[in-house]
Amino acid sequence: MSTIEREQFDQYMMPNYAPGDMIPVRGSGSRVWDQQGREYVDFAGGIAVNALGHVHPALVSTLTDQAGKLWHTSNVIATEPAIALARKLCEATFAERVFFCNSGGKRSRLR
Repeated sequence: MSTIEREQFDQYMMPNYAPGDMIPVRGSGSRVWDQQGREYVDFAGGIAVNALGHVHPALVSTLTDQAGKLWHTSNVIATEPAIALARKLCEATFAERVFFCNSGGKRSRLR
């Protein structure tokens, strides 16, 4: 059993969010399991624009491969994966250009 308990959130973390009592410890697809092994449907799906689910084999493989090359850069740095995805999105849609960001709030700044 884990020595991490929900009460420690209140003790050590700033209260800008009010998380529930459960602590997820693993996930698969759209489901997560807590420390006691109870299963839940993950309706949050991720944060910001991520709705990837949990532990999908294709994502694990892709992320593992990328982690061996380059971990994270800001969008102020041009990277091969970002440019390749932007090109693919433009070719498959009406868009002439794309803007990658981590929330919908940044979209309004483009006007």
